[in-house]
Amino acid sequence: MQLTGDNSYKLIKWGVGIKYLRKYMKEYKPQVAICILGVTSLIAKIASFGLDIEIISTDHNSFERPVDAPLTKVHYISKFWLNKIYKNVTVLTKADKKYIGKRLKHVTVMPNPLSLDPLSIEDRNRPLPNETKIVLDSKENIILAAGRLDAWFVKGFDLLIKAWGELQERYKSENKILDWKLQIAGKGSEKSLRFLRDICKTCGVIDSVEFLGFQTCMEEIFKKASVFVLSSRYEGFGLVLIEAMSQGCACIAADYRGRQSEIITNSGEGILYEPNNQHTLTNSIEKLIENLNYRKELQVGAILRSKYYTLDKTIDRWETFLNNFI
Repeated sequence: MQLTGDNSYKLIKWGVGIKYLRKYMKEYKPQVAICILGVTSLIAKIASFGLDIEIISTDHNSFERPVDAPLTKVHYISKFWLNKIYKNVTVLTKADKKYIGKRLKHVTVMPNPLSLDPLSIEDRNRPLPNETKIVLDSKENIILAAGRLDAWFVKGFDLLIKAWGELQERYKSENKILDWKLQIAGKGSEKSLRFLRDICKTCGVIDSVEFLGFQTCMEEIFKKASVFVLSSRYEGFGLVLIEAMSQGCACIAADYRGRQSEIITNSGEGILYEPNNQHTLTNSIEKLIENLNYRKELQVGAILRSKYYTLDKTIDRWETFLNNFI
């Protein structure tokens, strides 16, 4: 049942949702309801009134925002006030739990699960399985990024393109050929696409940047790319980063106040840099292009690290949490 839509229909849809959800709760008598984001959690809380069912609200967005992109009043109220009515709130990162502090009583860190199967590898000291070696050896000279084009400011695509232009200029000044290309996957409006292409023209990289549009099979795109860049100005978690790591991309990520450093925990798993720092991003990309051995080291390290987020391990974390919760 779709519980969101045009404003004129939202209240009706929510009312119908409450009615049928309460009927379901009465029939099946769950001890706990796990709800995704604010609206669903509130609907479940209302529907469960008097039924002795505990509501766990799972919040998948960062509680902390930069000054130039603050939470709206509605989101602030939802996160820091409405969340007080639930038995427990799960957040994606330790950084968010720390930021919340004492404003919410019961907060549990529960990162998103990885839906892709990581490439097969046991540890760094064993030979790579043949199927994994084939994927890594066949990777192309591609720097990949992914996200909605209409969210280009949040995703930092303008900074990434400018960093790519800076690197191109550096190679030209040294009479070197940069036989790599930058690909950005994700849908967006014509306005956003034109804006980003104009930046490409200004930076002189229009011929080496490809906008792939919406892709139904990102797994194959990840497998082709040698390097993945998360250039976001702010990011609550970075599921796309974990997906890229699982398919053997050497990754560079802007670390928004410690959140991405919970994913990339050391220099053998990826490169972290401060958001908005175009020059450092340029240097990081150049390092991975020039240093094949380090690039391959990060590709292996990324695969190994991504296994922490596999579905089976996420289920184990939820089962442990629920057993203690109930």
